[in-house]
Amino acid sequence: MKLHDFQSAFAETLVLPEPIAREPSWVGGGRLDIYREQFWLRHIACLVEDFPLLAALLGQEKFDAMVAEYVAAHPPTEFQMRVFGAKLADFLETTPDRLLADVARLEWAFIDAFDAADAPPLDPNVVAQIPEDAWPSARLVLHPSVQRMKLLYPAHKMREKWRENEDARPIARPERAPSNVVVYRQKFLMYVEEMDDLAFAMLDRIARGEALGAAGDALATETGRGEEIESRIGEWFTRWSGLGWISRVEIASR
Repeated sequence: MKLHDFQSAFAETLVLPEPIAREPSWVGGGRLDIYREQFWLRHIACLVEDFPLLAALLGQEKFDAMVAEYVAAHPPTEFQMRVFGAKLADFLETTPDRLLADVARLEWAFIDAFDAADAPPLDPNVVAQIPEDAWPSARLVLHPSVQRMKLLYPAHKMREKWRENEDARPIARPERAPSNVVVYRQKFLMYVEEMDDLAFAMLDRIARGEALGAAGDALATETGRGEEIESRIGEWFTRWSGLGWISRVEIASR
């Protein structure tokens, strides 16, 4: 057997969910089956650590089966275990139970927010020096930890209740209730903020790099709520600045 063929066979064997002795293509299992078993134990443990609520919600047997399906669909391609669960939420969106996808997306947002780069807080002195007529062209740069998501189920509320009593069984499933959620880091602590549709839509446009004026005009056209947007923009800016979401304001050169 050529080295490349052996390496391919070894990699394929590692992701087998069943012991090698049960696979007809292998005679015996021996040491290779030990590697296969350790592979599964490490990856299951990694996902349990990254998605504890999802693991608790499914239970050990269903969680292990889900991991097997996930690995089959998205075999690990990197040595870093940190990225192993990056596609889990998207994978679970293909299943009938959308709550699972929402829980996974929320839990992964906590990981991304925790690991995100830091940025200095917004300097109020710099903000005070911005001319009034420059604000429509201003772009708000969000802190790297800010993670935005739209959920069909209030997974953030479910997580909060579960964290109050992680030993509770069974875990109460919430009713479907679409929510706009932001996960972020502030002073090494993690937080969740729920937002109304209008504020979230504005934040989403800002996060995509739209200038304040253009974002507000587009949202007003889309929703027909221009007066409300105009009256609330100052409130939003103050709130988001206080939460540490805005790291700087960029003014277009004239």
